[in-house]
Amino acid sequence: MDDEPADNAEPDLAERHRQLSELSQLRTEFIRVASHELRTPLTSIVTFATMLEAGDEVMGLSPADRQAALGVIRRNAEHMQVLVADLLLLTRLETAEAPLDLAPLPIAELLEFPGVPVRAGPGPELMGDRALLRELFHTAVQIASIAGPAEVEAAFADGRWRIVVSVATGSGLTAERLLSMRIAHPEQPDEYRTGALALMLGREIAARHGGTMVTAVEPPAVAVRITLPRR
Repeated sequence: MDDEPADNAEPDLAERHRQLSELSQLRTEFIRVASHELRTPLTSIVTFATMLEAGDEVMGLSPADRQAALGVIRRNAEHMQVLVADLLLLTRLETAEAPLDLAPLPIAELLEFPGVPVRAGPGPELMGDRALLRELFHTAVQIASIAGPAEVEAAFADGRWRIVVSVATGSGLTAERLLSMRIAHPEQPDEYRTGALALMLGREIAARHGGTMVTAVEPPAVAVRITLPRR
């Protein structure tokens, strides 16, 4: 009996080590991708602002050229605003700075997305923040949908909801490729997130609700597994 805790501790430590290593890799990739995402619009803004500053006499700009340059500056500035807002959200989630707006929520309603079949078993309502949980499940569906048509299955057992968003036969998506791919933004129809940022936000939303989010990319299959306690 005295040896049992030590035996059980070894798998727990190994799993913890695996999760920390995966998180470290994700953070490294996120910093790389985020730096690129900020540098690209900044370069465009500086380039076109310099062109406008030089004046029509130097650059030979027509009124249409000037309007096009201003449009590029505006679009890139708006993209940077969205990215900064996402980074602030990630910080607030990691530090638990903002309280959750908890309410009882039907799981089937949270998982309802156009064109995505859902099989939800019986179970209690999930106590959580509706906006954040919708964002979490939107991210899971978007990630899986990169590989092909996704489907969702939800089951309740042992006081937890277990949700799996999966694609059985995908298009050869790899874990490395996923991190740099563009994921549709849940609140900005014309904007996107990189896979690395979307995954980090999804994990933090699940963690704030006492749960987990794990993504498995094993071509041709892709699965996003989310576990959330009833609270």
